[in-house]
Amino acid sequence: MWQSLIGKTINMNGSILGFPELNVFGIQPVDDSNDQSPFAYLQSQEQQEIGFLVVDPFTFFPHYELELSDRDKSELEVADSQEVAVLGIVSIARPFESSTVNLMAPLLINVSKFTGRQLVLPPDTPYQTKTPIFAAKYEKGGNPDAHTNT
Repeated sequence: MWQSLIGKTINMNGSILGFPELNVFGIQPVDDSNDQSPFAYLQSQEQQEIGFLVVDPFTFFPHYELELSDRDKSELEVADSQEVAVLGIVSIARPFESSTVNLMAPLLINVSKFTGRQLVLPPDTPYQTKTPIFAAKYEKGGNPDAHTNT
């Protein structure tokens, strides 16, 4: 679903942690020749030197779940979670296979209104801010500690 956001301008309303002054972002492909890549760039339109590698967390963690509260839905202006794309910010490491993703504070984007926000999950969530991306591929069903009820 998030691939439909490629080339679109997204208003994150200053919600990305550490960057409250940045609102407008574009989503760009990492590799134009691979439209199936789970990775993309979330690039600030206000400060071109600021950008984030993001990933579809469900590619690596198929059991990743989060529940949108009525407040979350209201802020995103959505009726249900089917209207929301979820992305995780990647912390790049060397080698790249050691990179991690923030599953505790995903980016949620309304795919029809092109608005979004970063949601910080409660402290009792089983998710982490630095979850190894590629380790989950080799574990049955993804990260065994990453389960919540919706």
